[in-house]
Amino acid sequence: MLVKICKILTITSLILAFNTSAVQISECMSDECITYFKSFKKASNRGHSNAIYNLAKFYHYGFGTEIDKARALKFYKKAGIHGVRAAEYKAGMLLLTEEQLYDFDEGIKWLKRASRKGQPNAAFLLGQSYLSKQRYSEADIWLTMVYKTHPTKIVRWIKKSQQTEAFNAHNLPSLHQALAETPIENFEILKAASSSNIEVITITGRHRNTALDAMLAGFRKRITSTGTRLPNITCDQNVACNKKTLNGMKDSIWVSQK
Repeated sequence: MLVKICKILTITSLILAFNTSAVQISECMSDECITYFKSFKKASNRGHSNAIYNLAKFYHYGFGTEIDKARALKFYKKAGIHGVRAAEYKAGMLLLTEEQLYDFDEGIKWLKRASRKGQPNAAFLLGQSYLSKQRYSEADIWLTMVYKTHPTKIVRWIKKSQQTEAFNAHNLPSLHQALAETPIENFEILKAASSSNIEVITITGRHRNTALDAMLAGFRKRITSTGTRLPNITCDQNVACNKKTLNGMKDSIWVSQK
């Protein structure tokens, strides 16, 4: 039964991974990549949220243009305002990890926006960031939430952190209680069983281009009104009408692209 479940989850994750809004981008300055960059820039000017998000990634990783993390941050924020939660996470990540862009309070703000919409990587980074600032009560909340909802994302980090002085029951009481109730070994077994049933698929440049072409074809469609007075944004995507409690976040949290 466990093997069957793991295979189902793997198939589902592979389908999600090939979603055209989650294309893996790396540095590329070929004529082909430059053409894609120009096409996505035009689509972003027309207000397509996924075009804006991918334009940010192009600047971030140097796809069809020079690496420019300040511009990447600008477009991640813009895509985040348009409801792309992965963009909100990446905006927060850049603000907390890039020396030239560092702004702790601003980074935390963007990570919280993404976490409220169910982005577990954002919640994990929130916990780590608070822990680094010795703001233990806040770190405890976010790290415990990630452990309870997506434990395999945090197992390796916990094992490493258990050797540090700050990782103790006094600083992180809720996380230690969760570890006592559901030992970390349970998830190591599950992760190992899952890994043994995963078929590794290599995404080539051709697959990437197929996804990018599919996106560009979709951008040619007319943007319709969605009830929020903002183009291409539904009420569910709008932060102003999508506020959740901590329990609500636990129910909705899901795995997305790193």
